[in-house]
Amino acid sequence: MRRLWGIITLILCTGFAAGAQDPLPLQESDIQTVKNQKGFKQGLYVIPLPILGYSSDLGFQFGGYVDLYSYGREPSIFPKFYHHFHVEASHYTKGQTFVYGEYESDFLIPGVRFISSISWQTDPLYQFYGFNGSVNQYDPGLDRRNGVAYYCYKRDMLRFLSSFQGSIGRNWGWMAALNIRRIRSADLDFGNYDSSNTLFRKYTDAGIIHPDEMSGTLAEILGGVKYDTRDFEPDPKSGVWAELYLNGSPDIFGTGYPYLKAALRWRHYLTPGPAWLTLAYHLGYQTTLLGNPPFYVEQNISTIQIRQGCADGLGGINTLRGVLGNRLVGDAYAWANFEFRFRIVQFSVAGIDFAVVMNPFLDAGMIVKPFRLANDAEQLRLARLPHASAGTGVKLGMDSNFLLSFEWGMPFRRDDGHSSIYCALNYIF
Repeated sequence: MRRLWGIITLILCTGFAAGAQDPLPLQESDIQTVKNQKGFKQGLYVIPLPILGYSSDLGFQFGGYVDLYSYGREPSIFPKFYHHFHVEASHYTKGQTFVYGEYESDFLIPGVRFISSISWQTDPLYQFYGFNGSVNQYDPGLDRRNGVAYYCYKRDMLRFLSSFQGSIGRNWGWMAALNIRRIRSADLDFGNYDSSNTLFRKYTDAGIIHPDEMSGTLAEILGGVKYDTRDFEPDPKSGVWAELYLNGSPDIFGTGYPYLKAALRWRHYLTPGPAWLTLAYHLGYQTTLLGNPPFYVEQNISTIQIRQGCADGLGGINTLRGVLGNRLVGDAYAWANFEFRFRIVQFSVAGIDFAVVMNPFLDAGMIVKPFRLANDAEQLRLARLPHASAGTGVKLGMDSNFLLSFEWGMPFRRDDGHSSIYCALNYIF
């Protein structure tokens, strides 16, 4: 815990600022108010800063990033921007390395929000707890202890993602994206861990994971609609943010695994009483409609913009906080997040506005449709068991559009691991 408070102190002392944020929706009166404030930015603005984070699944995170914003000359549109470049590189103490670059603009294509990113991730201890949740019982004594990393394998991924968003009118919009991934999976090869004693090896030896899907390149196309009435994107107090889309791979690279999936995301923010309390909840569902997806895309949460460095689940920092990362892998799954956001104190230091927010939460999820499961009634029952967790978080907000997040969660089932701690940026929804 003292190490976590040390991270807070270091971030404050170094002026750790916001990473890639969506442009803020401003009215003309809001822009004029910002112009009258001291420190109004124009032209090019460069922010080079460290990355310090923590995840119980991945360990401590160290690295750095550079943000470059173009606000234009007078009249500037700050805090919106014309162009934004973001480059980062980081390493986790449990082995994962992540390199990421992103470009974002509402002005490159008139009337369209364009985001394009490229990332490379290598993980010598990528978490794998098998398919279909509780069908595979979790034994903590085999999880990276005494020379055995039973629930790990090696995975490398190169990803190129470009997305486009535009308005249809009356808070409705359209979305489209192209997601190209090159993924390589291999037996464990890290430290002194026994590569022959892993669940991944047992799956490959039994033919549950096929030899021709150990590695592959796939192009995924996404298209859909969104509905957005949020009052303030980084930290909404009211409104709805919903998305419905199809995404699939036509197998243009000849992997033999074409598929079509559907995803629904509903997020709702309510402040029914005092301004210091907001109720927020999120409902998510995704399923395979057609085809035969390879095993290495089944844990992927469909998205048009990467957050928290990855988009994997169910379980872990993005979906079920406190549950083991990637604990639930199925062909269709649903999950929900509920939290109260208490704004407990606000203050200013050196012209920067700070806010401290507590967010107790409850997360739950389940596999709706199993993946490659034997036709066995007991296994089907185990696969569809619900998994849930609860915990609390503390957010440190800076100038309304940057949130440093500390969260602790504990699963309700022992089969989902022990409690976990996460240090990252932003709310998960």
